[in-house]
Amino acid sequence: MKKLLILGAGQYQVPIIEQAKAMGLYTIVVSPHGDYPGLKTADKVYYLDVRDERSILEVAKKEEIAGVTTDQTDIAVRTVAFVAAEMNLPGIGYDCAKLFTDKYLMRKMTRRLGLPTIEYRMVHDINDARDFFVSLEGNAIIKPVDNQGSRGVFLIHSEEELEADFAEAQQFSASGQVIIERHITGREFEVDSILVDHDEKTLMYADTDLFDIPNVFASRTRLYPSVADTETIHRLLDLNHKIITGFGLKQGLTHSEYIMDEKSGEIYLIEAAARGGGSYISSHIGRLQTGLNTSEFLVDLATGEIDKIPEFETARCHCGYVTFFLPEGVVADTASIEDVARLPYVYKHTLDDIKVGMKTESFSDKSARYVVIAQAQTREMLDKRIDEIRNILQIKVKTDDGIKGPVWK
Repeated sequence: MKKLLILGAGQYQVPIIEQAKAMGLYTIVVSPHGDYPGLKTADKVYYLDVRDERSILEVAKKEEIAGVTTDQTDIAVRTVAFVAAEMNLPGIGYDCAKLFTDKYLMRKMTRRLGLPTIEYRMVHDINDARDFFVSLEGNAIIKPVDNQGSRGVFLIHSEEELEADFAEAQQFSASGQVIIERHITGREFEVDSILVDHDEKTLMYADTDLFDIPNVFASRTRLYPSVADTETIHRLLDLNHKIITGFGLKQGLTHSEYIMDEKSGEIYLIEAAARGGGSYISSHIGRLQTGLNTSEFLVDLATGEIDKIPEFETARCHCGYVTFFLPEGVVADTASIEDVARLPYVYKHTLDDIKVGMKTESFSDKSARYVVIAQAQTREMLDKRIDEIRNILQIKVKTDDGIKGPVWK
């Protein structure tokens, strides 16, 4: 029986673990200790940090694996590439993996390709950051170069805010490196692609709407396909193609985010990832939009069983996710969760994670969100169904300020 090494055991890695098992592979998962559902699903588990490249390589050699993969997480991308290269297995190459997991390298390469790039600078200390912030003569974003989940990202309006937040941004960076860039406002998009042997095709594209919560850079909805005008979609997909192919990605799934400057109309890359989108974008929304089993594709790719992009459809329906946070406190009532779960148009959700008596913490990044995926035949109907979900889902949390419900905005 072939063995597949899968890095990560969180809820968003469960689909690929289950798919590999259904395809007759012996699944070996690497994960830190924790309450991760994939630990119970896999055939075998090694408890390691998924960034521990050398230790995981030793596991791969010991188990004589036929392939290595991950999905819906950035943290494991470099290790997957490292192990694949060292064992001569299908992969994207370590340098390419670094490019897709380092925001500074992304911007540097985008500029080298002659593509529109948000004004930015890598900064090593507060003085360097302050000098660049002053030169921008406007608001800025500071972010770790190599983290995920929007942790350590701050919108900066003043030198005082920069002083207060810079050290924390550094702490969230594994390398201790931070970039600062001009803050741009405008419409945001997402594009997901599929590649085999450097051949890239668009899978799907979405409109993104963010929470209006200070320094919580998380999407409250992602709705597919985007309803932007044809000319904007053409420019968006063309830019994505130039970035993904220009970065030299050989194979896999991509998940990239873009913003269109409301002043100039220029479209800029926010970040690109060499993996499927999280929150079940890759495994579930992808299938709704295209009919393609992306988990099966990734397993076949990792084990060398595929040499061309499989057939798929585009924009088969209107679908997407709506997300929410819970306020800090103790969950007192979850009765409405069953009502939402029974809705015929709800395709997938993470509501089962919410239990009466559960303590909820203050939230600062997208990792604390809960997700509901819905589908419809038109955008108008999808919007109505999302409103219905919000109206039905009346989770009650006991806080210091009384009973409160989900945070939708």
